[in-house]
Amino acid sequence: MEDYTCATKYPIMLIHGIGYKDGDFQRYWGRIPESLRERGAIVCFGRQDAFGSIQHNAEQLKVSALRALREYGTEKLNLIAHSKGGIEARYLISRLGMESQIASLTTLATPHRGILSMDKMEKKASGAYRALLWLFNRMLLADGGGENRSLKTYEQMTADYMKIFNELVPDAKEVYYQSYAFDMKRGSSDPSMSLFYHLIRKMEGPNDGLVSVDSAKWGAFRGVYLGKGKYGISHPAAAASGKEAGRKKEKADITGLYCEIASGLKSMGY
Repeated sequence: MEDYTCATKYPIMLIHGIGYKDGDFQRYWGRIPESLRERGAIVCFGRQDAFGSIQHNAEQLKVSALRALREYGTEKLNLIAHSKGGIEARYLISRLGMESQIASLTTLATPHRGILSMDKMEKKASGAYRALLWLFNRMLLADGGGENRSLKTYEQMTADYMKIFNELVPDAKEVYYQSYAFDMKRGSSDPSMSLFYHLIRKMEGPNDGLVSVDSAKWGAFRGVYLGKGKYGISHPAAAASGKEAGRKKEKADITGLYCEIASGLKSMGY
């Protein structure tokens, strides 16, 4: 018996976050695209740069979106974006004239209000701040991500920057916005994110190793997704990306979340 529980009215575009590329392979999204397609969804990808600015990557998303609209002969798309990809998607919708062609935007672990810890560290301990960003770059590179030679991309994720961004990039009335946050619960959930998790927890509270729960809230907030068992969900595991994305049970569980999202969008007529 065929399964159409994820057969949304409009195709789904998956939009990746910082540090990686995406496409029809398992490096970033794992089994998420396959699972959605098995349940009737049409899935395509944002294909923006790994370390491009918000504005630059939003332009690339527009190219991908227009291509998908033509290819599938559809009027609109549903966007599901992880991390910084959610900010780029918001810019695409509100500043690049795509509001009438996007049905919904679902963001997961997106720093809508920035990463306050970055602001505080940059102002109080600039050396430590740069050392942590260097370490983050090395981690991404070791995990198969891209190489970033500039700090400008990270500066666009600070709380100061996002405060201005949110004023200049209001939500479009035609588009449905919803969001999810994640919490590692403990450093051992993802050893590669443990240091960042503890630093952010001291300054901002519960987080996924990069983005706090409060920063991830946008539009209709669907809650903090913790997965099953004693281990929470880290920032990479929220998209099943990277070698150290989390434990195998977490990866399987996160695939189920994306299917729930698609099923929910279908039930709402999107």
